[in-house]
Amino acid sequence: GLSLSGGQQQRLCIARAIATEPEVLLLDEPCSALDPIATRRVEELMVELKKDYTIALVTHNMQQAIRVADTTAFFSVDISQGTRTGYLVEMGPTAQIFQNPREQLTDDYISGKFS
Repeated sequence: GLSLSGGQQQRLCIARAIATEPEVLLLDEPCSALDPIATRRVEELMVELKKDYTIALVTHNMQQAIRVADTTAFFSVDISQGTRTGYLVEMGPTAQIFQNPREQLTDDYISGKFS
């Protein structure tokens, strides 16, 4: 039978998604289980696709966000009173978020003070 690598499988999934001509592609950790070469190919595909599609990329890989994202949003979670509530901390141009974040919590995260 035909066997596809992880990167080939991921690119095939993306191709199937764009066949429906969506306005937005949601990519949730698209490279989390891929080797560096396959990751590079998927990132190159994302850079090409963002010319024609809005891509919402969920990633914990900050270097990947820097390489492919035009805009970055940083979310965190408030754990109080026995509940967990996610919230948007900061959003802006990727370069600004990573080089000069407005919020201390964002700076703490990107500088590795917590993960």
